[in-house]
Amino acid sequence: MRPADLARLLVLAATWGASYLFMRIAVPHVGAAGMVEGRTLLGGLFMAAYLAVTRTPLALARHWRGYLVLGVVGVALPFWLIGTAVKTIDASTAAILNATSPVFSALVAAAWLGERLTLEKAGGIALSVAGIALLVGWTPKPMGAHELLACSLSLAACACYGFVSVFTKVRLKDAPPAALSAASCLVAAGAVAPFAPFGVALAPVPAGAWGSLAALGIACTGIAFILYYRLIADLGPVRATTVTLLIPVFGIFWGVAFLGEPVTPGRLAGAATVLAGCALALGLVAPWFRRLSG
Repeated sequence: MRPADLARLLVLAATWGASYLFMRIAVPHVGAAGMVEGRTLLGGLFMAAYLAVTRTPLALARHWRGYLVLGVVGVALPFWLIGTAVKTIDASTAAILNATSPVFSALVAAAWLGERLTLEKAGGIALSVAGIALLVGWTPKPMGAHELLACSLSLAACACYGFVSVFTKVRLKDAPPAALSAASCLVAAGAVAPFAPFGVALAPVPAGAWGSLAALGIACTGIAFILYYRLIADLGPVRATTVTLLIPVFGIFWGVAFLGEPVTPGRLAGAATVLAGCALALGLVAPWFRRLSG
């Protein structure tokens, strides 16, 4: 991997990891739906400008149905689920739980496309489940019903990501990647717009919340997607997915550095186990796993 590719990978992981910090700051003031609206509208407009500058076609006439599904199920719904979850659980926990997206992708691909669940994928799924159990169960004080529900919402968001990853592969494989992001963000903004005003706090929204919302839209959505597509072009889709394993590391770092979230043995053990499971499910350590199991 070239130094420039490694730098882009780390910047992307740090940016996406920071999204949980920004959501934790913004959501109490603008609500989960307001956060989704601001993030997707800003991100969609930024990506639309990128399409115009690069003269990338939107291919709307051909792919509008797929864009609708992607915008609602792949963007609006998971962003709302995560935004609702971070009102209860901290940014670090949300970042770790949302690293399980590759596990759900493997399950959806097996059910929809008939892809075989290899020993590596099955082992990765089992490890990820064990990591979630560690993360949820090994805490200084037992998690209550509200915390468990929030964790479930985060996992439901990952299930959405797992579904749309396969959906995109099947139904939108010919769509320009940048057009996918721009269209899905704008669709999500339109879908959430009627609900956005209801979650806004009655008190004035502080500047920090507005700044976090802007960072979510421009940096964590618009710029991050451009970096991701560049990584896919330079490294290929498999190696680019290693960013999934780095996001929780930065998510924990930002949560500890700026929100004072604790670093507990359960959190570290759960994170390590979940990430090991994701690496197996992604096939990133398949040769090592085959040697160990054989």
